[in-house]
Amino acid sequence: MRLLIQLHTPTEAASYEGCALALTLATFGHEVQLFLDAPVFGLLMQSDSRLHGMMQSLELYDMPAAWLPDDVFSGWVTGMLPTDLASQLTLVPEVINSQDFEQILTF
Repeated sequence: MRLLIQLHTPTEAASYEGCALALTLATFGHEVQLFLDAPVFGLLMQSDSRLHGMMQSLELYDMPAAWLPDDVFSGWVTGMLPTDLASQLTLVPEVINSQDFEQILTF
């Protein structure tokens, strides 16, 4: 199953739940793409947040880099993050076909 999981809510609990679901589904062979919206950037910046730590492990789960919105905040955030975490993030493609995903979940 191919899924898009969008993290929009700026609370650690919601971001953790969404990311934990993504990692769990990837463990069982599902293709999961994460999209991190600007409200969760504050959590990414906190090195002790669960989201910060979980994002560093995307490669271990054979997940692609998480998408960030194409705006000025994305460039700022990737420039401020440690290299190992910044390498797990990329700007969202210009065209996203929602038909490419069997489910789109938002947290």
